[in-house]
Amino acid sequence: MPKKLKYFWYYVYNTMQFTMAEADFDNIKDTYLRQMMENAYNAITVTEGGWDFMKNFSEESFMYSTNPLVQTISANMVKLGYGEHSGASFGWTMRSMEYLAKHGKEAFFNKFTKSSPE
Repeated sequence: MPKKLKYFWYYVYNTMQFTMAEADFDNIKDTYLRQMMENAYNAITVTEGGWDFMKNFSEESFMYSTNPLVQTISANMVKLGYGEHSGASFGWTMRSMEYLAKHGKEAFFNKFTKSSPE
């Protein structure tokens, strides 16, 4: 394979993997968990650089983060209709989205649909 084509596919693979173009949370049976996941997913998606940020997040806490992107994602969650987070639910939801960004959709859905209440 020509070198330019290799770099192109490397770029496409990494871009597609970490922009999380589509996700279907219907397999998460608990209504509130599904709403939190969908809302956070959409908030991260509309935040410029959101998925790359989540993939590379290395701070100890989302809840106590002063990073402007965490604050933007949080504000986007509210704008998109979910403003009922406690500190704990915000932290859990963001850690879940971090897992999605770092491990991909298949690993995420394997983990969360197995443990989701029926």
